Amino acid sequence: MDEDFRYGQLAVEGRIITPEQFDAAMTLAKERKQSLHEVLVAEGITDSTTAGRLQKALRRIIRDERAKSEGGLLAQKQVGGYKLTRRIGEGGMGEVYLAEQLNMHRQVALKVLHDKWVDDEEFRKRFLLEARAAGKLSHPHLIQVYDVGKYQGKYYFSMEYVDGVTAEDLIAHDGSMAIEKVVDIALQVCQALKYLASQDIVHRDIKPANIMLTKDGTVKLGDFGFIQSVYDAELMQEGTTLGTPDYISPEQARGERNLDVRSDVYSLGASMFHMLTGSPLFDGSCSKVMRDHIDTTPPDLTELRADVPNEMVRILGKMLAKDPIDRYQSADDLIADLEMMKIDQAADQGALPSTRSQILHVISAEKDRITELEGSLGDLDKRLKVALFVAMMGWGAAGAAVLALVVVSLLN
Repeated sequence: MDEDFRYGQLAVEGRIITPEQFDAAMTLAKERKQSLHEVLVAEGITDSTTAGRLQKALRRIIRDERAKSEGGLLAQKQVGGYKLTRRIGEGGMGEVYLAEQLNMHRQVALKVLHDKWVDDEEFRKRFLLEARAAGKLSHPHLIQVYDVGKYQGKYYFSMEYVDGVTAEDLIAHDGSMAIEKVVDIALQVCQALKYLASQDIVHRDIKPANIMLTKDGTVKLGDFGFIQSVYDAELMQEGTTLGTPDYISPEQARGERNLDVRSDVYSLGASMFHMLTGSPLFDGSCSKVMRDHIDTTPPDLTELRADVPNEMVRILGKMLAKDPIDRYQSADDLIADLEMMKIDQAADQGALPSTRSQILHVISAEKDRITELEGSLGDLDKRLKVALFVAMMGWGAAGAAVLALVVVSLLN
């Protein structure tokens, strides 16, 4: 939808459509899965000739931007100790190139800060923060960052090159994904979130585009451009909103500063919803979607996909709770429920847990349930003993009344 957004901006700047028409047409484009220029023509907002001219103008602008970018960096062939091969992507903060790290003789992805941000102190700090913080991390489900530097006024960092596709690519190609696939992806992302939480880091931009899948099915979480860590306290102020609207948590949408793993749990839930249904949680303009995350009840998953198990509906409902206190409080808690759901589904199909990990999860879950039950029974026993003691102290009617009240309370 990025090209549609730029198309709409161009149409507004040319006074061909109003901002209100832009927002309404973008909503229809998402609903109908059509391009913005098709919707504008279909709705009679503009004629096909004008729409076609706008489309050609936008393509020319994008082509010129790309040629300028590639002519600048690719013509140089090298940035620092990296030999550039080709441009492979672009984000809000920088462009990404496939490159060779000459001293290590390995392929890397090289992210270079956009020229427009180099003179912006805040964005420059955030770019370097991303590199420094991510460079300290090492986990099999995180894209590894190798190096950070500056070359001829260009800020860059190199990272592991992942030969694979994103979850967003899979959605675009296949629409909704198999439930087993979604659960497998979620479990691997949870392992990354568990590690990030242990480092006091909140990712803040969990979304299908940042979830990479290698050819062997390994999931790698990338793009740390919006992370909140102990390193960026001075950069974030209350009311600053960072993240991607389709997957942003309610507290993040409000611009709250002190986020934790529960915010990432919400964003993972929103990503899973998109993977399961082929559509994001909410439609509309960026501002509308963010408001919906704050106060609108998510769509009924069972109405969009009938084969989703009830346990998955429950898990997603908990992940997408508006109040963080009502969500999973840790990645471990979420992992436990996802693993148990996998085991329950297998049992329904006549299969038993077969791996050591699955068996240990069953044992651990049952131990937790028994411990919780024992705690409840122990608490009940203590309260009964206190009530009996009060009654036996000879307080007469007062003691008996206290005993009666406690017993009634316990029975309720």
